[in-house]
Amino acid sequence: MLDKDISAVIVLHRGDGPLSQYLRNRNISFFILETSILAGTAPGKISIFIGILTNFFRFGSFIKKNEIDIVHGNDLRINLSWSLPAKIFSKGFVWHQRTLLSTSKSWLLINYLCDYFVAISDVVMQSSPKNISSDKKKIVYNPFNTTSLKDKKAVRNYIFKKYNIPDNCFLLGCVGRIVDYKNIDFLIKNIYDINRKINKNICLIIVGTGKEEYVDELKTYIRNLDIGSYIIFTGFINNPSKIVASLDLLVASSIVDAFGRTIVEAMLQNTLVLATRFGGHVDIINDNVNGVLYNPTIKDDFISKISAIVDNENTKMLTDNAYQFAKINFSSKQHLINILPIYYNLLKS
Repeated sequence: MLDKDISAVIVLHRGDGPLSQYLRNRNISFFILETSILAGTAPGKISIFIGILTNFFRFGSFIKKNEIDIVHGNDLRINLSWSLPAKIFSKGFVWHQRTLLSTSKSWLLINYLCDYFVAISDVVMQSSPKNISSDKKKIVYNPFNTTSLKDKKAVRNYIFKKYNIPDNCFLLGCVGRIVDYKNIDFLIKNIYDINRKINKNICLIIVGTGKEEYVDELKTYIRNLDIGSYIIFTGFINNPSKIVASLDLLVASSIVDAFGRTIVEAMLQNTLVLATRFGGHVDIINDNVNGVLYNPTIKDDFISKISAIVDNENTKMLTDNAYQFAKINFSSKQHLINILPIYYNLLKS
């Protein structure tokens, strides 16, 4: 139950994914509607159209049979696949947009496919179709588990031992998919200069996976610079919160993030964040209040910001502010407070 008057029906399209396992572990019931293709899985308007037609009657039948009043899509492929049958067979469709939309005029159709548009950040909302009226859209931040604070000393000892990191190391971390727009190569290029400039042992731990060719390219670059002793690749980790809690500084280096989930996760572990002044990062970080922002196109700005952070042992004010900010704005309770009025308004219409 979401509320005394509203209950939720969870529908998945795969029964063997991480979400289905998560729900099973917590004895949360759900339906599985297997499908050969979702609209938007492959690029192109024709592919999207085929995906919509392929699932239209099955999804519409499910809505009608289960007397669904509102369908809430949480992924672009889901939105494209479910919006049309929801508009015809239910009372409303909530289009929840989690990525930046392109400038294609085709997205103007979203206004006619949904009854309400939710964006996860201001930068995502700015990319939304301009024909969606202000009373039909809202920014709702992603929810987080705000009660999972780790013992920083204990997890730091564990991580340092596991990855054989020197005890006196100032540990930087980068967490997420390893792709070029995350700008990880920028961090790698500057690690050597940072260690020369700062009279302290600086290490970088990179958490996540990416295309093998790109990861190998980064590792080759590291070998050529002879900085392998400063950098650790962990590969995929199911729950990286231990590593996030062990860090002295999380670096969010992406230049196109729609939100910046790892930033909030770091805030909730009292880990200081240094992030690019781009995208959804500026929705979360108030510079020098609850984190630090840098210009990713200026090398000296990045190095000087890290130097100031390493030299300043009194960063507790920033992490305290960040922790309180994240607890208030990104809790599941706050998320529900923001979402429920949308549902009630649609049910009245």
